[in-house]
Amino acid sequence: MPIQEEFRKEAQDKLKKLGEVLRERLRESLQDIDPEDLEFGVSFELTCDQCQELWKEAVEENVYMEVSYTEIMEHHDGAYLKSIFKNSTDGLWAERYVNIRSSGRVEISHALFLEEEGTLLRVERQPNGTFKVFAKSL
Repeated sequence: MPIQEEFRKEAQDKLKKLGEVLRERLRESLQDIDPEDLEFGVSFELTCDQCQELWKEAVEENVYMEVSYTEIMEHHDGAYLKSIFKNSTDGLWAERYVNIRSSGRVEISHALFLEEEGTLLRVERQPNGTFKVFAKSL
């Protein structure tokens, strides 16, 4: 059954809103990083109180995501299903990683990717409320 375009647009609008706020904060952080370091990749933490609720709505609780990858893998403790769900718009995409183990344990994690001035940034929310960012030149 096809998804309603209105539902997709609402989910992407939430993602755009988060992207706008994060881009502004990340631009400030990128100014302090040596361009040569970006060639190899740089990790840093970002504090953004405004982003917390936006992240929750746009990434963690976003119910519109398309399946982008699925694989059944054999592991020493049995088979498990690995799936990646993706929501994207305008050089910005959120991914949800879901692993279901044969024991029934489900692991879910999230990441947000965005391109900014020739740099690819991967953002993950940490349990302490900060954001872990990995930046690398394209």
